[in-house]
Amino acid sequence: MRFKILVADDEKNIREGLAASLEMDGYEVETAADGNEGWKRFQKGDIDLVISDLRMPGLSGEELLRRINAEAPGLPVIVLTGHGTVENAVAAMRNGAYDFLTKPFNLERLSLMIKRALQNRELVLRQFRLEQELAQKKQFETIIGNSVPMRRVFDTISRAAPAKAAVLITGESGVGKELVADAIHALSPRKDKPLVKVHCAALSESLLESELFGHEKGAFTGASSRRRGRFELANEGTLFLDEIGEIDQNIQIKLLRVLQEKKFERVGGEETVEADVRIVAATNKDLKAEIEKGAFREDLYFRLNVVNIRIPSLRERKDDIPLFITAFIKEFSQENGKPIEGIDDKARAAIYSYDWPGNVRELRNCIESAVVMSKGPVITESDLPPTLRNRNDEGWIRIPLGTTLEESEKIIIRDTLSALKGNKSKTAETLAIGRKTLHRKLAEWGGDGESGGGEEP
Repeated sequence: MRFKILVADDEKNIREGLAASLEMDGYEVETAADGNEGWKRFQKGDIDLVISDLRMPGLSGEELLRRINAEAPGLPVIVLTGHGTVENAVAAMRNGAYDFLTKPFNLERLSLMIKRALQNRELVLRQFRLEQELAQKKQFETIIGNSVPMRRVFDTISRAAPAKAAVLITGESGVGKELVADAIHALSPRKDKPLVKVHCAALSESLLESELFGHEKGAFTGASSRRRGRFELANEGTLFLDEIGEIDQNIQIKLLRVLQEKKFERVGGEETVEADVRIVAATNKDLKAEIEKGAFREDLYFRLNVVNIRIPSLRERKDDIPLFITAFIKEFSQENGKPIEGIDDKARAAIYSYDWPGNVRELRNCIESAVVMSKGPVITESDLPPTLRNRNDEGWIRIPLGTTLEESEKIIIRDTLSALKGNKSKTAETLAIGRKTLHRKLAEWGGDGESGGGEEP
């Protein structure tokens, strides 16, 4: 990392001499002839350390220090002062300066001072970045994934969460759409307000209407008292509508009105109720196709689909499978009181080569079953469900159109390894690559380079 230093001094010889010396030491240097110029340059950003004279026309060194300290606390400022103003320099130290030197100063001493200051700054910045990374991981800790498609999802969540706009989460059943809704709410300004969830497919039209908007006493048989709906319960918070593609046209009309006007009436009531609710909806249906069939309103679709987050299927993010395996083995080992240490190569290869039509939910059930059925500390192929054990190998490798060269390589290697029952020697020979290369690639993709079942001696 090349640090950038700002030198602010009204004495041209000192300013230019310092700049030349610092550039010889490998620093990038910006100069300013007075405090005002120094402040303007500092505001442009990218400054790692400031060297400033205390006595300058216009904006003084003390005021420049104060402004820098307010704008960027902790950024090192070294002040330069004459013999007659040492007390001012000491005062500057109290006000946040890193250190000071009296003129004429020793360049070697200044060089050491700068080195120490920048080392401290680098440590502070590294700690800050680490804390940011840990905070980000904590925010997404319920969502497992580090593949390129999932990093895109995390980025979209981070950008969409602070807004008020409606979000439509799409993807196949079992990919984890509800977890994404949880993350959006947790990262939003509404995080301390309610997150209310409605699973639309589980309710009939009449029940769903009452569930969403509430009802008045006597609105229908069994309505013995007034009941608040989910919109009221979610006021100032987030309402998650799962399987939005299943709702009836009549409910779609009422939902559209709420999204447009933020107002509704309870079932059987005349009083208008207002609700400030952020809508996050999810579906495994192709809503555009539903619109063409006349089953879903186009105007409602555009209201819901302000921000779209598509969750990739598990077969599109096989790089994440090792993370899921590790997490699920840990979870179900603890739950069942079984000390499972891991999974052997044949079982791992079988898992990689499977297409997972049920996505993460199916993989989770598979690992839970394998943990329960395992007789020893390592899950083997025989512990896996029959759908993975008894698959017919037709001798083909499927690579979807649009797959990158890097992803294609992963699919070829993993599917060949699976077809050869986890035997790495035969896999390397079949693919005409070195065994070390194969081990290295498998390790890079998820720790598969470990020795285990199926390996030749």
